[in-house]
Amino acid sequence: MVAKLGRFAALAESDKTMLAALEKDEREYRKDEVIVQCGETVKELFVVKSGWLASYSLLDDGRRQLLRLFYPGDIVDLSEIALLRCRHDIKCLTAAVLCPFPKSGLEPLFTHSPRLTALLFSMTVRENSTLLDRIRAIGRFSAYERVCYLLLEMALRLHAIDGLQADGAFRLPLTQSDIADLLGLTNVYVSKTMSRIEADGLIARDGNRVKILKPQAMAELCNFNGDPTIDSSWFPVH
Repeated sequence: MVAKLGRFAALAESDKTMLAALEKDEREYRKDEVIVQCGETVKELFVVKSGWLASYSLLDDGRRQLLRLFYPGDIVDLSEIALLRCRHDIKCLTAAVLCPFPKSGLEPLFTHSPRLTALLFSMTVRENSTLLDRIRAIGRFSAYERVCYLLLEMALRLHAIDGLQADGAFRLPLTQSDIADLLGLTNVYVSKTMSRIEADGLIARDGNRVKILKPQAMAELCNFNGDPTIDSSWFPVH
């Protein structure tokens, strides 16, 4: 988390120490293990040390909507800190190592580092901006455009945490069902669309390994705006 946040604002040594304290305990979780269930009291948050996670909602008829993806360095789920009870479920998409900490674990940051507090607040706003962009894509884009948008979003998020391989490729651990539930599509549409994108020369695939070959062309095709830029000019100095 220190490495990730340090990309967006300079961190004092005291800030790094407080962030490191949130990661002092580690727990290992299995793939598909649910770590938070909808309706549970929000008692603790998690720093993702390794692995991918997703938040999701289940409808009464069994249908599922994936909401957010969490990558190494993210706090799961910082946007829920103000709530008494969790509004959705959270599961591991891969085996994961998480660092749990109580809500009160953020109190030293809020008390002693207004600058770090501003950064965490800004990161949450940035995540919401990214989510709104995906909602726009789901609501107005074709299946082809939606999948292109998601792949670009993933690549950008992983680039920010040095999660890309040397040639710019990345491992995509999501199943076709996961992608379908994230983008409001069917498994068949996801399969056909991924094949079309590959046939058009925009990506290359090898198992679950994906490499974007023409990022600019994909961005223009799906009106991808890139990563929201954080303005740190208003952050407190200390």
